[in-house]
Amino acid sequence: MTPEYFPCYAADHPMAHRLIGIRRLFAVLFFLTVIVTEASASLLTDSIVGQISQTEYTSYVTRLQNYPTRYYNTAGNASALGYIRDEFLGYGLSVAYDPFTYGGTTYNNVVATLPGKTNPQNVYIVGAHMDSTSNLAATNAPGADDNASGMAAVLEMAKVLSGYLFDSTIKFIGFNVEEQGLIGSKAYVDDAKASGERVLGMLNFDMIAYSGGSNSVYLAGNTGLVDALFGNAGKYTGLTPSKSYTNQYGSDHYYFHSSLFPGSTSAFAIEALPVNNSNYHKTTDTTSYLDFAYASDITRMGVATIADLAGVTAAVPEPSTYILALVAGMTVWGAVVIRRKSRLA
Repeated sequence: MTPEYFPCYAADHPMAHRLIGIRRLFAVLFFLTVIVTEASASLLTDSIVGQISQTEYTSYVTRLQNYPTRYYNTAGNASALGYIRDEFLGYGLSVAYDPFTYGGTTYNNVVATLPGKTNPQNVYIVGAHMDSTSNLAATNAPGADDNASGMAAVLEMAKVLSGYLFDSTIKFIGFNVEEQGLIGSKAYVDDAKASGERVLGMLNFDMIAYSGGSNSVYLAGNTGLVDALFGNAGKYTGLTPSKSYTNQYGSDHYYFHSSLFPGSTSAFAIEALPVNNSNYHKTTDTTSYLDFAYASDITRMGVATIADLAGVTAAVPEPSTYILALVAGMTVWGAVVIRRKSRLA
C-alpha cells in the first residue's frame, strides 16, 4: 500500500503519512507470521544449551543399551537403527538410510537433515557410531559407554536444534559398522567426495559417559573445531578439557579430517585417551558405571559448538505464536480497509 493507492490524498497529506506508518506496521507483523522471532546468536546459543536434558539423555542411553546387542550383523543392530530413525523423524527432520557394502552385505548409516536457510550447501555434521561390540558380541554387547553415550548426545542435540533455524545445513548421523574399522563413516566420506558435498565440519562423540570421578574430556582434531569445543567447555560446563591438534585413528571423525577430505574439518570428544574404562568392549559396559551429569555437560559443549558453527539465526515459534501474529496482521489490515472506506465515503 502506497500513498498513490489513495488518489484523494496528496503525498504530503497527514493521512498519507499515517497510511505509510500503518503499512510499515503491517509489514512487521507479516514478517513475524512468515519468519520467526529474531534474537542475537549469543542469546540463542545460551537458550539451546539450557535445553539439554540429562533426563532425556539418560533415556536414550538406556534404550540403546537395552538391545541385547547392536553388533553390526545382528537383528539388534537393525532394530536400534530403526529406533534412531524414528527418534529423528519425531523431531520433524528429514531422515534417510545411507546404504553401503561391507563383506558383500549391505548395511546402513542413518542420516537426519536440518536444512540451512541461507547457505544450505554448507554442511556441518554431528555424528557418533551406533553399533557395539564385546567379548560376546553376537549375543550380549550392551555398549552403554561405547557408544550409546555418543549416539545419545547426537539424539539430544538433534531434538533441541530442530527447534531453531540455521544459516548452514546440519546433519545428524548414526554411523554403523564402526567397530570393524570405521566402515560406515568412510563410506559416507567416499560418497560425499564423489558427489561434491560441501562438508565444512564434523563433530564426533565416542565414549563420553565414563568419568572415572574426573571432569576431564579429551578433544582432538582440526585446530578450529578443537578450539571451539574447548572454549564452549569453559563457557557452558564444569569440564576440564585437554586438547590435541592431531587426527587420531579409531573413531568416525578420522576420514572427515582436512588431511583426508580437503575442505572438511573434524574433531572428536572422548572421556580419555588412552581409554580408562575397564568395561570397554565387554558385556559389563552398562549404565551402572556411567556418569550422566558428566555426559550431559559434554553434550552441552557439543551443541553450543554446532549451533555457533552452523550459524543459529532464530527460534521456531510455537504454533500459538504464529496464529497470534497472523490474527494481529489481519486486524491491522481490517482497520486500514475500514478507515479507508470511511474517509472515502
